[in-house]
Amino acid sequence: MERTPTPTRTPDAETLERALARSDVYRELAALFRDPDDPQIDARPELRILRSAARRLGSSVADDTWSELRRIAHREERSAEHRAIFGHVVAHGCPPYETEFGRRHVFGQSQELGDIQGFYEAFGVRPRAGGERPDHLACELEFLALLALKEAVAVAGNDDDRRQLCRRAARDFLQDHPARWVRAFAAQIAMRAPGSGYAAAAAVAATILGEHALAVGALPVVLDPDDLVPILEEPDGFTFECGVDVEAGDLAPPGSGS
Repeated sequence: MERTPTPTRTPDAETLERALARSDVYRELAALFRDPDDPQIDARPELRILRSAARRLGSSVADDTWSELRRIAHREERSAEHRAIFGHVVAHGCPPYETEFGRRHVFGQSQELGDIQGFYEAFGVRPRAGGERPDHLACELEFLALLALKEAVAVAGNDDDRRQLCRRAARDFLQDHPARWVRAFAAQIAMRAPGSGYAAAAAVAATILGEHALAVGALPVVLDPDDLVPILEEPDGFTFECGVDVEAGDLAPPGSGS
């Protein structure tokens, strides 16, 4: 008696298409926010791919925003705007770093950086030595692009467990990190450089992240532009004192005392 072969389950074409589109959109957005003057980065964002992928996701980005984004289509234009808006030091302009937003003290920043790094390491990702901090927007977007690509691979292979793992990771990462702060970041740029290409890029990123968060059930506590606060010299409720008594000779060379 012949056994009837078990039919092979075909991948969900729509789910696969959306995962690939999400990977594309995050990859191209990450390339936009990389420093165009970094000699080790050959970031060449393709705005055509970005807009096409956003359209496949049904994004609500306005046509005017896409038109303004073309102002940084070329590297020279991106370099000029990048320097003007972001500057060369964190304290200048609109820092593209998550932990510049809503932190209360240095310990809080360290904890947030450690949490972001933990997400990366769980998926075998390590930021480039000498590169950007893990809380840079481009790094966070690239991580989401990787998760979306891994989800697409899982969908294509009918691996529901791995697919759900990727979706949960994206939900948790969005909730705790980019979906929480990028709207405030976009508002900061819009106030500082209205109509600029990077204001448009940040608006696209904020929209895409917000829609993704909604799709996966993330519930971020969204920050406001006023939540950009400088790091304090001392953590709340703590002071630091040096225990060395100079007058008592604590800094005297060994053997020089009586």
